[in-house]
Amino acid sequence: MNQLDPYGSNLPSMLTPGGRALARDLSAVRRATSVGLAKGDGLAAFTDQAMGNLTALDRQRRLLARGDETLNNLLMEVEVGYVLCLVGEQRSMYRRY
Repeated sequence: MNQLDPYGSNLPSMLTPGGRALARDLSAVRRATSVGLAKGDGLAAFTDQAMGNLTALDRQRRLLARGDETLNNLLMEVEVGYVLCLVGEQRSMYRRY
């Protein structure tokens, strides 16, 4: 375990420059971790909402088409456009993070 702990059993005091630097580094890591988790939660919520909307949109397309294959295909083109835009937005969110 000493190999993983650069300070061994002698942690620097928070009153020393090394101790203050360590506390600052730990604080930065905690902040970055919290922000990363919040972003991940946001992406999950976006994806969940998008899947629910897509399910409703698909159901609406089928209801509007009422078995008419030509109308169904036309409406499907609109639905595919929505899906492509949605996927593009989701991918851009992942790239930002």
